[in-house]
Amino acid sequence: MPLNVSIVLWHLSPGIDLHLPGPAGRRAPARPRSTAAALTGRVRTGSPIRGGASRATRSPSPRRPQGSVQVRPTLTPPPPPPPLPEELVEEVLLRFPPDDPACLVRAALVCRRWRRLICGPRFRRRFREFHRAPPMLGFFVNDLGDSSFFVRTSATCPRVIINGVAVGARHGHVLLRSKPLSVHRRHPLENPFIVWDPITNQRRELPLLPVQVPGSFHPHSWNAAVLCAASLGGACDHLDCHNGPFLVVFVASSNNGMVSFVYSSEAGRWSEPTSEQHSYCSINPAPSALVGNALYFLNWSGKVILKYDLGTWQMSVIYVPENYYFGRVVLMTMEGGGLGFATVVNSTLYLWSWEAGRETDNGWAESGSIELMDLLPDGADPTLLTVIGCADSIGVVFLYSNVRTLTVDLKSRRVTKKSFIIDNSFMKLVRCV
Repeated sequence: MPLNVSIVLWHLSPGIDLHLPGPAGRRAPARPRSTAAALTGRVRTGSPIRGGASRATRSPSPRRPQGSVQVRPTLTPPPPPPPLPEELVEEVLLRFPPDDPACLVRAALVCRRWRRLICGPRFRRRFREFHRAPPMLGFFVNDLGDSSFFVRTSATCPRVIINGVAVGARHGHVLLRSKPLSVHRRHPLENPFIVWDPITNQRRELPLLPVQVPGSFHPHSWNAAVLCAASLGGACDHLDCHNGPFLVVFVASSNNGMVSFVYSSEAGRWSEPTSEQHSYCSINPAPSALVGNALYFLNWSGKVILKYDLGTWQMSVIYVPENYYFGRVVLMTMEGGGLGFATVVNSTLYLWSWEAGRETDNGWAESGSIELMDLLPDGADPTLLTVIGCADSIGVVFLYSNVRTLTVDLKSRRVTKKSFIIDNSFMKLVRCV
């Protein structure tokens, strides 16, 4: 009589024995147990179930027949996903907000590949090209004495402590004046200038001004500016030139008229002085404006602007409109690249632009105005508003008020009250990026 052999597969959880029944007539295996019972190897009898009934008593499982096969499948973890292409990671990181540098720092800590990408010169340059206008992380404030302090406008910007007085900042360089030890050392001939790179923290002390006869040069007022050496002719886009050569332009008014010197980091020395007969132009230490191939300095009265041509080293004078009353004036570079200034008159912020050859108002024309009365925060007195500085590359003007320092966004016309206070007696606000 032939044998009737069959194979029965039970689809159960891991740990269930798979029995191969023997010849016909032998005892058949018991019914499969539940999953929990199969894993524990025992069956609880008489366990109460819902409704008050007790579970029926089950017979113990039979012994495993000889020759049975036990199947225990193993769980293999899925393979990790492939890494993102480096080009895609770079495109995502390029869109991080530039005014919050801590985001890039945290991204650099993700893995070595990201850190190598963020720290590379190619990414840094692409990041600047993508955002173009550098964010303002803070600015230096000089009071009427000989002290400067740094005000952060970004919470993630590190604290900055400087040893000196800020004179100007541009193209990744900060021009400092050595802090005088006494009142008698306020003279620029006795205070060497220092050019400081805030990114690398490198400081370069410049030699003293080359005055052959010290007694013949007594400046009544002076100002200075630092800029990239490739600014002449627009040979540099100023995206990553803080390590490159730079120029320092020094202008002063004295008994002999206007005198200027130029320091070149490539030559390592000051130029010979250049003189012009503009003795009536006393120079204000307010920050200068760079427009094209010329630097512009404001005089103390706010009615005259001194133009210094970087190509010819010649100085000339531009007059502001004579038929208008202006309060404090702040020079700025307009959105179209021309010279302009901002001022507040009767709770209105006015913007004026200058164009050579324009016949009306000495070449000046009003380019815009913002009525601040309805935009001011609670408690702000509109009659006390005064312009104290600007960040022209991002279109922001700083105002003094009786509550706190205010910023005016020229594009959105939004007025924001800052958490810091700058007194109206402070004479210079030097932007640092």
